[in-house]
Amino acid sequence: MASAVQTNVDLDELRDRISWLARLRWLAVLGVLVTIWVAPRLFGVELHRFPLYVTVAALVGYNLVFWVIGRWVPRATAGSAVSYFANLQIAVDLVALTALMHFAGGIENPFISYYVFHIVIASILLSRIATYLQVTLAIGLLVAMALLEAAGAVPHYHLRGFLGENLFRSPVYVFGTLFAIATMLYFAAFMATSITSRLRRREAEIVRLSDALREHADDLSRAYEALRQLEGARTDYLHRVAHHIRSPLATLERMLAVVSEGRTGRLPERSQEMLDRARVRLREVLDLARDLLVLSRTREALPLVDRSKVDFSSIVREVESDFRPQAGSASVSLAVSLPEGPVEIVGDESALTELLENLVSNALKYTPAGGEVRVSVALRGDRLEVSVSDSGIGIPAAEQDEIFEEFFRATNARESGKDGTGLGLSIVKAIAETHGGEVSFESEEGQGTSFRVWLPRRGARALSTP
Repeated sequence: MASAVQTNVDLDELRDRISWLARLRWLAVLGVLVTIWVAPRLFGVELHRFPLYVTVAALVGYNLVFWVIGRWVPRATAGSAVSYFANLQIAVDLVALTALMHFAGGIENPFISYYVFHIVIASILLSRIATYLQVTLAIGLLVAMALLEAAGAVPHYHLRGFLGENLFRSPVYVFGTLFAIATMLYFAAFMATSITSRLRRREAEIVRLSDALREHADDLSRAYEALRQLEGARTDYLHRVAHHIRSPLATLERMLAVVSEGRTGRLPERSQEMLDRARVRLREVLDLARDLLVLSRTREALPLVDRSKVDFSSIVREVESDFRPQAGSASVSLAVSLPEGPVEIVGDESALTELLENLVSNALKYTPAGGEVRVSVALRGDRLEVSVSDSGIGIPAAEQDEIFEEFFRATNARESGKDGTGLGLSIVKAIAETHGGEVSFESEEGQGTSFRVWLPRRGARALSTP
């Protein structure tokens, strides 16, 4: 791009500014016509209207030409051509303004300060160097007009009724006015170009930052997609592994049960003890395989493929019935609170049952004898609140951020000697999120834990895999 235009100004923006300049000229035409009409009538200032009307007509004519050229210049026009076009328009405007000044009092006209507006416009459209060149052109036109009028080379159109005559011949007045105008124009150019340059640099920085953010957003999107595929592959792997090991383990457990029950003959006491311990460990592995299958299916959103209306109260009663014997044998009170009537929710019944079973199972497992587990269900607008609270061992504060991680078990849970896979709460969180809900909890070590699950009653709006 030519040096006459800032290299960091977008060409499309420059074209828009040139179009804006054409619209400003129409305002200038209107302002001149109003001044020609008002000055003699309101202020008694006599104007030589004919040359002024001719100048205005010329202004209208060349603005039409510039407007047509601007509209029909192809968007692919080189930057140098756009630069020359902008410089040409500013230069012609300065000539037209000088003509208006000449026919309306010359250097005696107070509107001579309007050159400043053109310099400000030049600083917006052009580079710093081009702006200073335009300032020099404006001052040259003013000096030429003043000297030619003072020397009588061109006629002077005096503003009768405004100022005394022959001021245009006074060296002090002419020099003082030209000096004031010249310094004002250069100072205005300096200020305007400095501000414009800073704004353009900031604009360029914003554009660079926007491009960088866009690139980073693309990188993040690709990274997210890669992580999603990786997580999907991991979930699929867990699903296949758990599925393949569960069947042979179940078969092995049944075979050990046959031997342990004496169907193949009586075993020595030591052998019986070792066999029973093996069966316990085998059931732990079976529980792990089962939890892995549940977690993988939940993360694949498979449980919600066939969503339907479910009475959550029925799920709670069923879970209560299943765990009542365990609570009794552990001497733990199990209390249930339900709203009256059915509590309908859209979701997968087996998945929701799994969610509640995991919460109640954990609560009973880690609540000592004499403690209490409370299950409550409440309607909160369009959401269902499921709360499972206990007076058990609680969760250490330093470990609470990790409880939803896969295979994580709190320190006091491991030390309690209770068996567990560390997947129960991961399953709870996955099922809740697949249903469009969320899980929160409050816990204090040694004082108990309270889990709250919030579920939309109309079900999740959309299903997605991680």
